[in-house]
Parts: sequence; C-alpha cells; structure tokens
Amino acid sequence: MKKNRKIISIVSAGMLFLSLAAVSCTKAVERDEPDNPGKGDEEQAVTPPAKPGPITKTPASLECVGGSQFQFSVAAVEGADSYEWTIVADHKDNIWIVAGQNTNAITVEVTEKACEIPANTVSVVAVNKVGKSDAMSFGVALTVTAKSDYNTKLYGNKEWMVENCREDGEDGTLGRTVDIVNSGSTLDESVLQRLNEVQGRYYTWYEAMTGIPGCTPEQCPYVPGYKGTDAVGKEFTLDGGESELGAQIQGCCPEGWHIANGNDWWDLLQAVKAEYNVPDDFVQGGYKFNGGHDGKPENAPTKESFYLNGCTVKNMGNVGAWLRGGNGIISEGGVWENDVTEASDAGEMLALFVSGADQVGFNWYPLAYFKSDGSFNYTNCLGRYGYVWFIGQQDENYARSLCISGRSMNLSMMNTKRSEAEKSAALQVRCVKNY
Repeated sequence: MKKNRKIISIVSAGMLFLSLAAVSCTKAVERDEPDNPGKGDEEQAVTPPAKPGPITKTPASLECVGGSQFQFSVAAVEGADSYEWTIVADHKDNIWIVAGQNTNAITVEVTEKACEIPANTVSVVAVNKVGKSDAMSFGVALTVTAKSDYNTKLYGNKEWMVENCREDGEDGTLGRTVDIVNSGSTLDESVLQRLNEVQGRYYTWYEAMTGIPGCTPEQCPYVPGYKGTDAVGKEFTLDGGESELGAQIQGCCPEGWHIANGNDWWDLLQAVKAEYNVPDDFVQGGYKFNGGHDGKPENAPTKESFYLNGCTVKNMGNVGAWLRGGNGIISEGGVWENDVTEASDAGEMLALFVSGADQVGFNWYPLAYFKSDGSFNYTNCLGRYGYVWFIGQQDENYARSLCISGRSMNLSMMNTKRSEAEKSAALQVRCVKNY
C-alpha cells in the first residue's frame, strides 16, 4: 500500500507539471496577442496568406522605352503583412526594383538598351509571421525599345516628346533650322541663345505629314476626305471626324512615333489638369466659376470643338500657362517677351506664367515660324508665339496649327487663313509614341 501511494504521488506531480506548463503556454499566447486578451489557442491559429492575384502593369502596354519606369501591383491579400518581389537573376541587368519592395505595388526601371524581358521574370509572394504564399508571376513578356534620343515624359498613358521634333531625314535636308542668335531679332543675345538651343526643326505641313524633304503640293495633293492607313495599320479619313482625331501619322517623326493628333492633345490637357492639380476646371461638366470662367457648363468644350477652335480661358481654363517652357518673362530671367505676368478674364486676374509649368515640363517655347516665302518671321513673333502643326486641313492651301502665346491665356487654333496656317509655312512638330 505504501508503494502504491508513492506511485500516485508521482503521477499527481506529473499532472501538476503538465497543468502548469499549459497555463504557461496560455499566458505566452496572451502576451503575444495583447489586443485579443482571453482568446484560446484555436482562435489564435494563423496560416500563411493565400497566393496573390494577377499582377497588373501600369501603364498596361507590353512595350516600354529604355530607361523608363513603371509599376507592378497586386490586390491586397487578406492576412498578409508584407509582400516579397523577386526578379529572376538572369534578368536583373534588364529590369530592377527602385521602390515599393515589401508592399503590394513596386516601381521598376528597365535598361536603356533594346531587349526582351521574358514572361515570369517578375514574381511576388505574400508574407506573414507564419510563412509565405505560393508565388504569382507576371506571365507575359515585355519588349523594351532603345531609349529615345529625345527627352520624353508620360502624361496620362501617353508618352510625349517634351522637345520639338528634330529629324532631318537620311540626307539631312528634311525640315530646316535657323541661326536665331543672328536672325535680326533685337532680343537679348542670351535669350536668343537659349531659344536657339531648343528650336528643333521647322517643317512645312507637307514635310511634316509625309517625312519627305522639300515635299511639294504635287507630292502631297489636297484630296477632300482623303483616306489612308496610319502607322499602326488603322484606316483614317481626313474629314475632321473621329478617325482623323486618332490618326497616328508618322510623317517627320522617328519610327515608332507619330505627329500628335487631336486625341493626343485632348488627353494631354486632361492629364495635366488631373496630375498637376491645375486649379481651373476645363473638362465638360462638373464645372465651377473659378479663375475667369463664364460659369456656364454648357460652354465647356468637347474634344471635337477643341480640335476645331482651340480653347479660351472662359471655356477651358488657363491652359497655356501650364505648357510654357523657359521660366517666364525676360525681365525675370525667362525667354518670353512680355511686360505683364497676369491678365484678367471675366473680372478675375489670372497668372500668365506659373511655377507649375516647370513641373509639367512640356517645354513649349516662343520660336516663331518661317513664312511660306521662306523668310523667318522673327519680328513681333520670336519670344512671343510658338506654333505646332495639326494634322487637319482647311483646304488646298491651308492646314491647321496650334498656337501658344506669352500674352494670352488661351490655346489658340490657327483655323483661319493666316500666314502661320499656310501649308508652305514651316512650324514645329510634337511627336507621341505609337500605342
């Protein structure tokens, strides 16, 4: 009997030890989860997060320019504390992460050289304290084109040259330049030198549309309602309609680029408004009297009316101020010949020049133009006005151009029979990456 009592005592002591151990474990769990006191072991069970959903690329295009940056992202995964992104080792020289590791959205940069980044090069797993999910890969290939010889910038989902086209063709005779410093202008030489450096090339409308040096009216005859196929294989008609607004015509632009069309310009304005917090509303509807508008939403422009007539402060906002390059007026260190920095519209004073233009970075300069007789129209024009070609035609002799002025807050359309709209005049061209 005495022996049995000893065994019972030993068993009781073991049970007591196990009980204390259980209490100790419970307390440890409670210390690990201070926000959830009293939860039992079953309630504290955690599992690795689920596999992330599909990876999204922004912008969505599977082509990108060398040296560019863009974003990969996945939807947030329930229970994930962080995300671990991986680049396949063999391709780390072509694509790398610059920001966002440990989050569900990363920014990557690609090499400046042309290359193919294979499918499944980029992958991500969701992570928590228990473990990692299965990996989700970006399952399509990316094509990187060599970095452009031009400075470019993305506005919305379109890549623009933020300098004027300067293609000169195979023999160097496409378009023309001018020695602005010795043009005869009375502007200060330092201003003329700055304009000289950013001029790009001037093209007649015929050269701009065809890319043919010295193109004549006979080589590019006026055909009302002309039909053609653009650089990306889409049919278009030059009749002012939707296909003209979207036509991607290479013309004098380098391969893979096209002359900015009506859709491009309209999208640019909307992107600048949205991305740079331009205080003047210029989208149809949702309209308020702020900064000189006429207060009438029904007068806000459509894309079609902008393409035909440009825009004014009353109907679209102070657009011009945000696109100018050159740091304002000459007396304040800029390149624009002007004696005032603000103007009124509908009783409201508006800035003609804004510091935000440097952030927008569109760099539109007052570079004047060549008249149809071949003379450079610097008088009362250089330092005041900048012109670019639009695709559209008015008739046999006149096309349409877009004008920015240092003395106006409007983005004007040269849709009248003025010298700067003559097809034989030479203006600048802005190009947009094909899409």
